[in-house]
Amino acid sequence: MYRDNSLIPTEALRLAMLGFLAEGPKRYADLAAMVRRFATRVAGPSLDLLAPSLELLRFEGLVAPLDGESMEDNPSLRLTTDGQKALTDLLTASMRPVVNDLNKLVLALKLRFLHLLDREARLGQIEMLEDLFRAERSRLIDLRANEDATIVDGLLPAWLDQEIAQIDSRIAWCQEILAQA
Repeated sequence: MYRDNSLIPTEALRLAMLGFLAEGPKRYADLAAMVRRFATRVAGPSLDLLAPSLELLRFEGLVAPLDGESMEDNPSLRLTTDGQKALTDLLTASMRPVVNDLNKLVLALKLRFLHLLDREARLGQIEMLEDLFRAERSRLIDLRANEDATIVDGLLPAWLDQEIAQIDSRIAWCQEILAQA
């Protein structure tokens, strides 16, 4: 079966949990609050964004407590070697076009934790973003060029022009980062 390797909501939140832990140990309750705040500020409240259990990450060997016996003890958690590998896999996963709140969250998380990757992987992710933005730009330009009044009528052309300008700005931003590398 075909899978495009794009992150799904639970993987996006897993990326958030592992990313915050990669920056240093965090208490269980603090980590849960950080992930919830970040996700709801970027994507808004959503039932699609229910975080996987931190206990599951512990069971999978991705995080380990520094103190305490169970999660009820609010232990400090740290990222394990397997957790670091999982974080790298999530950070380098492909993305779908940034047209909905989940994909905006994935983009925000990738940008938030991109510094945790090595230089080559960081640049690869910026190139992937540039390609993603270019594909989205082409799609919008094609829609804008459509002469069928049922598709491009009213205020839609002006809105498409605004969206294309935003994407042009994002492409230029990617190019600037790559040029400075």
